[in-house]
Amino acid sequence: MKFKLTYLMLGLLVVLAACNSGGGSSTENQLETLKDNYPEVKTELEKLPEEFRNEITVPSKKSVPLDVSEVEAVAETKLKPYGMNFYYVEDEKRLNVSIKDQKGIDVSLGKDSNQELDNDINGYYSEGGGISKLMWLSENKNALYSIQGVVPPEQDSPFKKEEMVEIANSIIQQRK
Repeated sequence: MKFKLTYLMLGLLVVLAACNSGGGSSTENQLETLKDNYPEVKTELEKLPEEFRNEITVPSKKSVPLDVSEVEAVAETKLKPYGMNFYYVEDEKRLNVSIKDQKGIDVSLGKDSNQELDNDINGYYSEGGGISKLMWLSENKNALYSIQGVVPPEQDSPFKKEEMVEIANSIIQQRK
């Protein structure tokens, strides 16, 4: 009887561990985790109107090709359209995630799209001078997303086109 109870408890622990591993599903909003781990993120978000806050999504931790030591957040509230910027930092490398409120604004990327993303969303990718950049409009056209991978010119960049697309798609998948 004692062995059966031990095996039952061990089995339950394995099941619970499996359910809790992996850092969350790809469709779970990673913003909640960021707010829990970095209280200043929550403070900055609260400066923005709730309607725009609902448009804000950050990349999954797994998709960011950095060993992140710090995350900073800055809300843009002085001028409209509102915006939110996140900075993921590893030494001199940085991933900038910028979200601009586009609700009610007729906007285009201003360039021909050259990168297909998940959910048939088209984006614009460019690189040069140690900066890789990918921009796209959210599926509902209410937010303009821009991600920039920045490294000093003498360093190898972890932000290749494939990684930038993976970061963008991690945001898009959470918005489903």
